[in-house]
Amino acid sequence: MRIRSNIIVVLITVLALVLTTSTAEAVELKQTPVQDKFASNISSFYNDQTFAGLDEFDNANDFQRSTDNAGKKSIVKAALYSALLPGLGEYYVGNRRKARVFFAVEAVTWIGYLSYKVYGNWKEDDLIRFANEFANADLEGKSQEFQDWVGFYDDIDQYNSLGRVQDQDRPYLVDNSENHWRWQSDEDKANYRNLKNSSREAFRRANFLVGLAVVNRIVSVIDAVRDAKRSNNEIKDADFSLVGKIKYRLEINPFSNNKPVSFAVVARF
Repeated sequence: MRIRSNIIVVLITVLALVLTTSTAEAVELKQTPVQDKFASNISSFYNDQTFAGLDEFDNANDFQRSTDNAGKKSIVKAALYSALLPGLGEYYVGNRRKARVFFAVEAVTWIGYLSYKVYGNWKEDDLIRFANEFANADLEGKSQEFQDWVGFYDDIDQYNSLGRVQDQDRPYLVDNSENHWRWQSDEDKANYRNLKNSSREAFRRANFLVGLAVVNRIVSVIDAVRDAKRSNNEIKDADFSLVGKIKYRLEINPFSNNKPVSFAVVARF
């Protein structure tokens, strides 16, 4: 109620200011000592009473609302960016050095993955050609289990006799162009196994790097979320530290020819 009555006083005073100023300009009257005394009292009343509560209201509400979201980072965005590309969330938050580390790990991971995949495919093509040349075997489109049989047994007859005795669940293979193989020497069979193992190892390492890429994303998401929270907390602490240090001062003197209204902002650090 006190603030509302003060505001009414302000409106009445401003209206009086307009009327007084227009009248004074029309007849060019000079202020009398009584007017000077009255203006001084009015100005003192405004400074001490009318806007004392408004200063506190501005500091506690308007300023705080205007700075609540300034510079804050979205935690959801930081997490999504890092899930898309590790390090991008850190870059968004502002931690550029850490972002470069995640970028480097991501680049090395996928370069290594592509390298191992290409190398594994090369070795697989080599073993297919090698088996066709030295064992008259057709491994095109065959399963890894069939490739293992070709590398373990000398020929299809040994597989059907000895191999099926050891494991009766294995299927019987008809000796035709689709299933046939016969190694000419143990050395050729050993070279085939080396090619097969090299191809399998390359593919295993490629799969390991895929897992590393997933882990890199998970770590980056967690780290970006933590950085975003830490950054927002620092901004929040900085905002609260400013509240109470910034003061507003509003002066209204309807009888002043130079500055009938003045407004000042003072910050203490």
